[in-house]
Amino acid sequence: MARFLRFASVLGALAFSNAIPTGDLPLSEPITAERVSVDARQASYWKPPMKSNIQFILTGIPDVDDDFIRPLAGIYEVDMFYTPAETIKKMNELGQKVICYFSAATAENWRDDYSQFARQDLGKELPDWPGERYLDIRRPNVFNVIKKRIDLAASKGCNAVEPDNVDVYSNDHGFSPEIVPGDTVAYLHKVSEYARSKGMSVGIKNCVEILGDIFPDVDFAISEECVQYLNCTAYANFTTAPRPGLEGKPVFEVEYLRRKLCNLDEPGASLTNPYLKINTIIKSLELDGFIMFCDGSAERTRTKDVGRGKSAVLDERGANGARNGMLRRNWAREKMWRRMGGRPFDP
Repeated sequence: MARFLRFASVLGALAFSNAIPTGDLPLSEPITAERVSVDARQASYWKPPMKSNIQFILTGIPDVDDDFIRPLAGIYEVDMFYTPAETIKKMNELGQKVICYFSAATAENWRDDYSQFARQDLGKELPDWPGERYLDIRRPNVFNVIKKRIDLAASKGCNAVEPDNVDVYSNDHGFSPEIVPGDTVAYLHKVSEYARSKGMSVGIKNCVEILGDIFPDVDFAISEECVQYLNCTAYANFTTAPRPGLEGKPVFEVEYLRRKLCNLDEPGASLTNPYLKINTIIKSLELDGFIMFCDGSAERTRTKDVGRGKSAVLDERGANGARNGMLRRNWAREKMWRRMGGRPFDP
């Protein structure tokens, strides 16, 4: 515990205020009331409130064996494959909603269902992730396998799903003809419709180029380092709704070990009135139990090591392996934003 407190103290010492052009801001206290949607077909399942805390754990799983979990964030995101139904049930009993993470556009050869993908479904291997290949999201068999993943999430009691890696169009995937943003929009519509039919809400990570197009098909968004890469304003029409007659949806934003990127210098912004209404937390690159909030407080969720592959990188590769993988993904996104005229913020 003393070692962790020293670590948190060092992180706090690194924090200082400075204005960031598209700064992003912190979270308010959790809201227990469920958001009511104007779309009647979406009213039968849980959706995250606009202002919410969240904890992401993709290295290991939360340890709730003693009927205890901290922080009481209200929402946790966990690996769908490795997290047992019993853990999800206990987390719900402890008042925590659970978002289940799985890849919806890559095939990982350590997953039990890898053999269900056809050879024609598989594209190039992801850089720095041996055994993981892009999927041709236009092929019917890919969607059939992903439907089974959604079925698994529903059977485990997940309250929501985050189908990751769907921004295939922005990567060197190896398919011809090229996968374009419209293919992702059409694919997400099917994924979302099926997940909602199973009683789960749906989130999207990054994919800022198509946020307006997919707005009706997702219930929340997740951004990695939008302050770092100066693209938080891309979410303005998500939190406020892009068209009349719709209501805004929550955005959860993760910065990596940079508390000063929880920018408090925007006019009118505060801990209870965050800029752009985005909910920010600070995590380590390993996405383990450590979490820091924008008020400087830090906690560590007790976790258990399970499984293999990306969700258990500390078990098999150590901290450096996890860090290298996360940096690889961040660098790919940075290159994309440079092409679009953006620039990275480097403190």
